[in-house]
Formats: sequence, C-alpha cells, structure tokens
Amino acid sequence: MKSWGKSSLLFVGCVLSVLLVYWQGGFAAWYLGCCLTFIWIQAGLFYVFAFKGLSINRQLSGEVFVSGEDITISLGIAHRARMPMPWLVVKETWVHEGSGAQLIYSKLLFPWFQSTILFRYKITGLMRGVYRFAGCEAVTGDMFGFAVRRTRRDEIHRCLVYPKADTLGRSGMTFHADDGDVPTARGPKAETPLISGVRDYASGDPYHRIHWKSTARLNRLMTKDPEQAASAKRMLLLDAAPAAAPAEAARPLLEKGVALAAGFFEAAAGGRESCGFASSSNGRRIAPTIRPDLTLAYEVLASVGGKPAMAFPDLVRKEAAALPPDASMVCITSTLDVALVRAIADARTRRRSVHVIYVHAKPSLSVAEREGALQLQAAGCSFTEVPHPRGQWPKQGGIADATA
Repeated sequence: MKSWGKSSLLFVGCVLSVLLVYWQGGFAAWYLGCCLTFIWIQAGLFYVFAFKGLSINRQLSGEVFVSGEDITISLGIAHRARMPMPWLVVKETWVHEGSGAQLIYSKLLFPWFQSTILFRYKITGLMRGVYRFAGCEAVTGDMFGFAVRRTRRDEIHRCLVYPKADTLGRSGMTFHADDGDVPTARGPKAETPLISGVRDYASGDPYHRIHWKSTARLNRLMTKDPEQAASAKRMLLLDAAPAAAPAEAARPLLEKGVALAAGFFEAAAGGRESCGFASSSNGRRIAPTIRPDLTLAYEVLASVGGKPAMAFPDLVRKEAAALPPDASMVCITSTLDVALVRAIADARTRRRSVHVIYVHAKPSLSVAEREGALQLQAAGCSFTEVPHPRGQWPKQGGIADATA
C-alpha cells in the first residue's frame, strides 16, 4: 500500500481512538489515542521535511577506461532535514549502450541524524563502448513505516571504454599470396619488414629479397625494398555484423575483431606507418594518414556496433575503388561467404594487396571455409584464421560495493 493510503488509515485510527475516548474514557483509550496521534503527527512532519535540501554528488575515478578495467564511483548524499532519517535506500542505474545491459547498484543505509553520507561502489569488468548513467533513486521512510518519500535524480554522466589491443599471435592456419609477397598485415610484434615496393638489384642485396615476378616481367633482376615501408598505407576494414554460429558468438567475435584493429593501430603508431579504418556499422571513417592518431582511432573503435550501414562486401568494393593505388587492405571478418570472396577478388583486379583475417569460434575450419581460404589464396590474397573459443569470450562485469 502507498504511503498516503497508510497515512489515511492512521488518520482514521486516530479519529476512532478520539471517539472511543469521548464515549468510553479510561486509561487504555487515552493511551491508544495519544500513541496513534503521535505516530500520525510524526509521519506528517517526516513526509513534509524529509529530503529537504537533498543534494547528490557523484565523482568517477576517470573519464576514459580500457576494456577489462574497473571504474570506482564515489557518492556523497547531503540533506538539511531537522529530523532523524531511520533508513535510506539508494539505487543507481548504469546502462551499457552497446549491449543495452543494465547495471544496478542498491544500498541500504541507516543515517538517523547524519546529514552527510559518503560511500563508494565500482563497476567491474568494463566492456568496450559507452556507459551512460540512467538515474539515481532514493527512498526513505519514518520509523513506523507510515510515511515513505521517494525521489529521483537524472544527471548526465558518461564514461568511454576503449578496446584492449590484441595481436594475431599464433594462428591456426595462414596462407600467403601466390606471388610470394610478404603480407602487408602484421601485428605489433612481427619481425618481418613491410615490403611496399621493388627496385633494381644492387650488389650485396640478399637473394631471398629478389622479387621474381617483377624480374620475369622486366627481364632484369629486381629486389624488394624494405626501406620504403614508412610510405606504405594500410586500410583496416572491419565487418561489424558477423553472421556467427552459434548466434551468441556474434558479439564476442566483433569484440575480438575490434581488439585486433586496435592492435594494428598501435603497431602503426609505433612504426610511424599510415593506417586508416572503416567499418560496416557506421559512417565514421579514418583515412590513411602519415601519422595515426591513436586517440581518434580508439574513439572510433569504441563506437563500432549497432545496425550495419552496408554489407561488408559492399564496403570492400567501395574502399578498393576509393583508396590510393599504394594502399593495402586488411579485412577483419567473421563471415567467409561467396559474396566476400568475389568482392576481394574484384579488389585484387586493381592490383591491390589484400590480407583477410578470419575470426571464428569453431574448433577448426569447415570444408567450405577452407575452400574459401584457398580461393582467396588463388586470387593473390593472404589469409589468417584467428580462433576465438568460448573460454576466451569477454563477460559483462557487475557492480560491487567499494566502501572500505
């Protein structure tokens, strides 16, 4: 029953007790009437003055975090009520905009005559994306439970969570292009230099750097030139809507792809190489530049998700036509179908270097997937599979009390 209903019943009880005193008299009737009247008066006063001058101050331990970290929220509640507050329930709600998951923290306090209350709680195991504060609700009541006050405060608090960079590591299967070129995609710890061009053979050049395809075409010895690596441009293309099996693997596979993209950006920044980014989920695009901006890259990666704006094969065709001739493409996807193979084959007709990173949650590739990988190899693309089993899937964290 709501507090006004309880107060009404209490008022009726007071009236009946007064009538009982008037008709019957006696100590018991007077005692009952005084008690009910006192309870009714204190309930009315509590309902009027509770939460008077209430203020809620909230401080976060930071504004930007990395996936997997914890965020600590310090909450300060102050009021100017001149009467005791026997109990207080505070409930705070946060929403992860990417998954829509709600994180609710609730705490029961007994402030009584305290005018200032301080406590802390934390959100553990942050996921990539944006956490938005969805409101704070405070509920209190008198010691007899007849007057209950409820208030809600909606404030603007947001914290951004960057993806945690990941590397390719040891993949289950890697195919290189038929022309013998070193694939342009490499992780932050790769030791093979990026080959972006060829030049005439000079005395002393190692024989393993001879570019045999260019040598046969030009009828003279040509060698790969690693010194031009700094001028190479790389474009990361991320499939933000993987058709995963099982269906619950779609989100973890997307997070793995975003983490790999973050690893490529860090590698490019460390090697002073150009790196761009485009995703099928939104219109935010980073063009290949001389010096990658890691802050911009992480902000774009944090926003990846939602309904795709275009199919991934269409994105591959669009970027293959728009990129400069010296830019290579790295396609990170969890869907290896005929449409994607055809789109990449079309990109190869423009003599563009393409590397495909296939992220999946299966123990091993199926026959159809291996055939698709071989078709990509035949088209002159490099292919790397990245297994991401269920045991490595990230889990949404929770809320825990952090008050010492």
